Amino acid sequence: MKSRLNFKHLLVVIILPFVSLSTIAGTVTPTSGQDKVEALKAEIKKDPKNTKLVVQLAQEFYAQKDYEKVTLLLWKQIDKLDRQAILLLARAHEARQETGDMIRALNNLISKNDKDFEAYSLLGNAYVLQKKPKEALENYKLAIEANPKYEPPYNALMKMYETRQPPNYYEMRILAQDMIDNMGKKAEYLAKLCEINTNDATYEAGVTSCREAIQKDSKIADAHVNLGLSMKGMGDDDKAKAALKKAADSFPKSEFAQYTYGHLLEEDKSSIEAMKYFKAGSEADPKSARSWLGLATTSFDMKKYEVALIAYKNACKYDRKNAVAFRKATTVLRNSRVSEWIGKYESASENCTF
Repeated sequence: MKSRLNFKHLLVVIILPFVSLSTIAGTVTPTSGQDKVEALKAEIKKDPKNTKLVVQLAQEFYAQKDYEKVTLLLWKQIDKLDRQAILLLARAHEARQETGDMIRALNNLISKNDKDFEAYSLLGNAYVLQKKPKEALENYKLAIEANPKYEPPYNALMKMYETRQPPNYYEMRILAQDMIDNMGKKAEYLAKLCEINTNDATYEAGVTSCREAIQKDSKIADAHVNLGLSMKGMGDDDKAKAALKKAADSFPKSEFAQYTYGHLLEEDKSSIEAMKYFKAGSEADPKSARSWLGLATTSFDMKKYEVALIAYKNACKYDRKNAVAFRKATTVLRNSRVSEWIGKYESASENCTF
């Protein structure tokens, strides 16, 4: 009897890994996205008027990023779709940058409910894609008015104000404060206000908001860096240097922290130390033109021409405007008659053009 029990147990151990629980229960559940698609197609073929199944199929196509199939399916059922399905249709058009169809779908929703905050927010996205900032702003503001606790339109508006030249810090500050007032003192909102105050040179407010952000979440690197920059802006150089060094040492993966402290050291003519932090910045973000340029200039000052050449090449690769600094270094070598490196620098700097 003992040997029979062991044999049965052995069979279970061997067979179970190859049999799904749904098969044991007498049904077969699709195990992959494509299986789900085929199963839904089969169900729709039996019941072609079942809108719920059609929407489920569209959701599967959306998950697979097959956005064209989503739009083809849902427009055929447009009069039967609920709100979530029409939002899915709009997002599929957004992914394909088909703004006209996107707006048409969203207007369908707004005609039914003129307080539909998600529809207004997506309409704002559509007008951004169409490069119509006035219409985008209007719809984002309507979304916030309809639901002050819905975050996407705030973020979209912040991006619009931030990318203007020059950035509209006045509106950004109001928006950040609205986010705090309407959605609570979240660390990321406080850190954004800290950043805005620092960049707008309202340094006293910057110190206050940055400290509040750090108190809320001490792991936000940018808040520590902006605290140091605000202190520097207020003329408190010793505290600023200490804060920026602490930020750089505490957040080795933050290019912002590494670059900012490296730049401060470079201004203080501490090239050896600055080079170390610029190098860390280029490692934290290998595409950071400014960290590469900092590494180039400091290593060049120390006559480490091989390191500088590599850094200048990368600085130019990620920002062609660094061609000026590269050519200046080449001229210095030529005037100093450092023959070993002149040819290499001339050749590389000539390839670095605007």
